[in-house]
Amino acid sequence: MKLPPFKFRTLHQRLIFIVIVEISVSLILLILVSYQTIYSIEKNKLMTSMVSSLQQITDKMEQNYLDMIQISQQMSPEGVVGYQLDSYFEAENNYDKFQIKQQITENLIKISFANSNIGSRLYYNPVNNQNYFYNFATRDNFSPLKIDYLRKNGSVYYHSLHQSASMATGTWQVLSIARQIISANGTELVIYIESRMESDEFINTISKTQNMNYILLQLDNENKIAYSSSTEFFRGRLFEMDNEKQIESSYFGRHGSYVGVRQVSPDCTNVLLLPVNEYNREFYAWIRNVVTIVFLVFFLMIFSSIVISRLVYKPISIFSKEIKKMGKGDLNTIYVHTGAAEYDDLFDQFNNMKMQIQKLLSDVENVMTEKHQLEIEKIYYQINPHFLMNSLHSIHWLAKMHNQTDIENFTTELNYILAYSLGKIDRHATVRTEVKMLQAYLKLQNMRYDFNNNVEVEEGDYLDTPTARMILQPIAENAIHHGLDQSGMLTVRILHSTVRNAIIITIEDNGRGLTPEELIKIQEPFQKKIEGDRKAEGIGLRYVRSMLESFYQDRAIMSIKSEPAKGTKVTLLLPIDDSKTILTIK
Repeated sequence: MKLPPFKFRTLHQRLIFIVIVEISVSLILLILVSYQTIYSIEKNKLMTSMVSSLQQITDKMEQNYLDMIQISQQMSPEGVVGYQLDSYFEAENNYDKFQIKQQITENLIKISFANSNIGSRLYYNPVNNQNYFYNFATRDNFSPLKIDYLRKNGSVYYHSLHQSASMATGTWQVLSIARQIISANGTELVIYIESRMESDEFINTISKTQNMNYILLQLDNENKIAYSSSTEFFRGRLFEMDNEKQIESSYFGRHGSYVGVRQVSPDCTNVLLLPVNEYNREFYAWIRNVVTIVFLVFFLMIFSSIVISRLVYKPISIFSKEIKKMGKGDLNTIYVHTGAAEYDDLFDQFNNMKMQIQKLLSDVENVMTEKHQLEIEKIYYQINPHFLMNSLHSIHWLAKMHNQTDIENFTTELNYILAYSLGKIDRHATVRTEVKMLQAYLKLQNMRYDFNNNVEVEEGDYLDTPTARMILQPIAENAIHHGLDQSGMLTVRILHSTVRNAIIITIEDNGRGLTPEELIKIQEPFQKKIEGDRKAEGIGLRYVRSMLESFYQDRAIMSIKSEPAKGTKVTLLLPIDDSKTILTIK
């Protein structure tokens, strides 16, 4: 068989090529799997961390806004503190005003005492820019209405993160609200409350913990930046993220060279950003490690190729040279020690092969002489059947000339049987030719013996199925010679079983039958020798069994059932075109 063209012709080249391909494929698969794993782990870990951190900030802000709203409700005209405002503004003398102011101040301290984050809280008059009931003095030109707000809900303004307006707590980062109210006497006031919210400290803490630079943004209702912890993002600029996907109650996306998490709450929209290069830092570290491993693997691959070359190719090269020498007629043994048990054993076997070849050459000379003699004998044995067939043909025409119809028919059938058995006609045996052969044989036997026979054949394409030659005639012969008497009946049935996909042949007689001992002898192997000088019994049936085993291996079945004085039934199951069909006789 001619091998397909291949770029590498030597075994040495192919071994190295195979090693390179196997290691490369394994390495690529390992890289791909580890890439998916590290990418999934690192990205999910960072995304989860960012979502969790932003959730903490947002929850804290929501709580601060809620606390300020509750305090502002107490400071409104309907609240515990607010209902005293009218009395304060309508007081006729300074003493009364002082007394009411003291009560309002005490009440403000009470409602804000439980919340330590509350800083400045005051009433602001936008008409005269005057502050009332403040706990800390504010910076000059302070006005709650000038502070950028995230959103407005009725009369309440929610401010973004900013520096405290108080001169005492001016370093604080706070959230604040402003609530517009009108007192009973018609005075317009603004309630202003601050709550400490050191988001920068929180951002710095998680940045130091994870060694990453996070940025916090607050967006207003129009998605414009109201607060930024970094100077890279300017207030008032529109902010949007691309390719957002939802993670729990947050949205993860990308903005320029940043990745971020956006979370929308009832009071504000917060965004936590991280530079892409820091987001991919662990991934880049993995790439560096993979590149290092790849270089190490290729170094080991080159080293292993050299080792394989020395361990495998060198002994094979010596072996190749010895084969070429043997091809030129050198059958002298050679002893090579390679250090590898497999190769040493191979060379020993090679030496044994050389010695066997020397012996075979000697035997071939003797065989050639015997072959010449066998060919002469073969020609002699071929002449005898040919002479017999020619003689039968002459008898046939002689009987026809003298109107001897019985002799003519006898010789015609006999000549067909002899030609079929020798393969002169119908060289490819089928079930149909076997039936024809059986019918010819039964015609001959009916001329000699007085018995009845009935051959029932189901017509169909299955009759053209190839089968072993001469498997039906020996069974019929055995029944006629050893089972039937002059009043006997031989029944042959041949049909196709579509369920079993097999041909079922039964040959049944009503003769004397077989004893258990005779049945055992018939089923003995064909090659078994019978002790004594007694003629072998059942040789025809053993011949059929051997032919079936040779043609069908173990897929055909031959079953023999017999009882004394009741007759014998032989059943053959021959498979059709399916080597995997397993037949059983029920």
